[in-house]
Amino acid sequence: MMFFGFGRRVGFSGAMAIGAAMTVSGCASTIVPDAGSDPLQGFNRAMHTVNKGVDTVALRPLSQGYGYVVPETIKHVINNEVRYVQLPISFANSVLQGDVERAGETFARFFVNSTLGGLGALDPATEIGIPEHSEDFGQTLAVWGVGSGPYIELPLLGPTTLRDGVARAGDYALNPLTYIGQGATTEAIKMAETPVRIVDTRYRFGKLLDDVLYETEDSYTVVKNTYLQRRRSAILNGKIEADDLPDIYEAEPF
Repeated sequence: MMFFGFGRRVGFSGAMAIGAAMTVSGCASTIVPDAGSDPLQGFNRAMHTVNKGVDTVALRPLSQGYGYVVPETIKHVINNEVRYVQLPISFANSVLQGDVERAGETFARFFVNSTLGGLGALDPATEIGIPEHSEDFGQTLAVWGVGSGPYIELPLLGPTTLRDGVARAGDYALNPLTYIGQGATTEAIKMAETPVRIVDTRYRFGKLLDDVLYETEDSYTVVKNTYLQRRRSAILNGKIEADDLPDIYEAEPF
């Protein structure tokens, strides 16, 4: 379960192609829903309660145990690998968006970390200054002009929109792990990739997620507004004015 849609790496920390910029410019409503628009709020709040409960009894303690038990060096390697296996997806989506610069940087990053980094165990690309980008098929559809549809919080999967939820199938198709060969080891890698990514993300953003989920008066509203704010920024590759962002702590009537 990933409350902020950390399906692929979306950190808190490049220009889009001209055609992409024209597609999204002036069309914010196609990027993400307005923060005040929530036609599925009843369902979403129920799923938020389920997700928060799963986090309380399972994911949060599991991530804390991961932090205590696993040596820092191993956690560092795991995080490197989690980011590394997402690079082909980011590369493919950068190409589909027509973003030559980001596609080139992502390919260079993948090549360097594959050859000099031991298939992603190390991250020499960062050390030599190759930028890291995170692109997914939901962003690609937004660039192509597909509207977001309503905000949805899915059980176990966390926040998304109708467009971004459907787009997960596209990322599955673009993931090389989908097509690697058979065998016990291969199947184990495929099965482990998603849960390992979820636990690693929950651990690395633990304090922030704890504050949002357990220290705010209305964690549902904060999660929703934060997710929509970050998706808008991600789709625009960070090119967004602060005045255009919603107040993520602004309460809504319900």
